[in-house]
Amino acid sequence: MSLVEQVTQFERKTICLDGVQQSYREAGQGKTVVLLHGISSGSASWVKQLQDLSHDFHLIAWDAPGYGHSDALSSTTPNATDYAKRLKGMLDALEIKRVILVGHSLGALQAAAFNALYPECVEALVLANVAQGYKNFDAQKQQEVFEKRPKMLQSLGAHGMAQSRGPHLVAQANAEVLALIEQVMHEISLTGFTQASYLLAYDAIQSYLALKQAHTHIVMGMSDGITPAQEIQKLADTYQLKHCYCIEQAGHLSYLDQPQQFNQILLSLR
Repeated sequence: MSLVEQVTQFERKTICLDGVQQSYREAGQGKTVVLLHGISSGSASWVKQLQDLSHDFHLIAWDAPGYGHSDALSSTTPNATDYAKRLKGMLDALEIKRVILVGHSLGALQAAAFNALYPECVEALVLANVAQGYKNFDAQKQQEVFEKRPKMLQSLGAHGMAQSRGPHLVAQANAEVLALIEQVMHEISLTGFTQASYLLAYDAIQSYLALKQAHTHIVMGMSDGITPAQEIQKLADTYQLKHCYCIEQAGHLSYLDQPQQFNQILLSLR
């Protein structure tokens, strides 16, 4: 069964939060692990976690605001706390009190903000292939980052963007993985992509981290050309974060490239 076919086993669910629709995929029972995807992704990208960890955890992979069937945020200039508040609303509605929170890429920025706002809700924080954000860069660079991805989606469409970007997201760029990446990109809305691009351009994970967070775990893909391991290691060193994991032969989508190694990290947090 292909990865795309495997996704169909995890039907997308929706919940209404004060008139706002929020979608997610769910699997398993036990301690809850919440999975936050990156800027060019979606809940379906976590299929190997939903499938392979369902005997060990209760897994929830959300679609970020403006992705999948989730309504976009009301703000056109969001920061990470706006995403964190949406996530808290979803968890409250599902009556989930405490989680292992996993954020990938831009999802790591959102996860760090959630941890800063609601520390009592986070048993462990996993920040993978961290997109650190451009808050502390010059205005020209911020504008460039903000405009880049929405322009790409508008000019290339989802298919063209998947063809262009997909091979750069993974070290193991086989047809099955690329087909899943394309399917996921077809579910990105321009509004959600633009809001997420604003977050990336004008916020930064440094605003939400603290020194020596003992429950924080950092994951790096050693073949990641988008968020290079050496830059993430510098971040970990700056904040004296001791739990660092290097996944060999893993590109930016480390959890899709090397799911067995990635899943072992999560299993160690049980």
